[in-house]
Amino acid sequence: MSSTLRSYQYLTGPANRQERVLKRNQSAGDIVSALLMAVRVSLPKTRAMAEKFRRRTPEETALAVYDFMRKNYIYRKESSSNQTAKTLPRILHDSRNGTTGDCKHYSTTAATIFKALGMPVYFRVIDQVGRWNHIFTVIKYPGGKEIIVDGTYPYFNRETNYNKKIDIPV
Repeated sequence: MSSTLRSYQYLTGPANRQERVLKRNQSAGDIVSALLMAVRVSLPKTRAMAEKFRRRTPEETALAVYDFMRKNYIYRKESSSNQTAKTLPRILHDSRNGTTGDCKHYSTTAATIFKALGMPVYFRVIDQVGRWNHIFTVIKYPGGKEIIVDGTYPYFNRETNYNKKIDIPV
């Protein structure tokens, strides 16, 4: 585990079993609801950690969060019958043994940090293959300016192709 990851885990405090929400065979809406709850539960424990990511501009802040996830998280696809929503302390804890998770966990990390910093953050749920199958985080400003943060995508501030999207405020 990197020293940065260890220090952030220290700032959020220990993860316990109650912080992991398991969803089995749920709809995309049910999973998003669980992710929103994970962000709400994580916020009080995340404020000190979030400040470590604050930079001069929103773009620089978003890039710092994106870089952190790309360097410290290992993508692990979850089966469609075993979907989880985790709090940020649980995600950081699980990252120690290489079980970070999938797009939901990257999105929860980014959304929690951005929300703690007072940024206008949304979950963007997309349909790529005829069903809602991917989620990432978008910072949206008045006038249409957006910053895309998808820790599973190899490029910062860009998004993969999709058929449909839904933006859900966090």
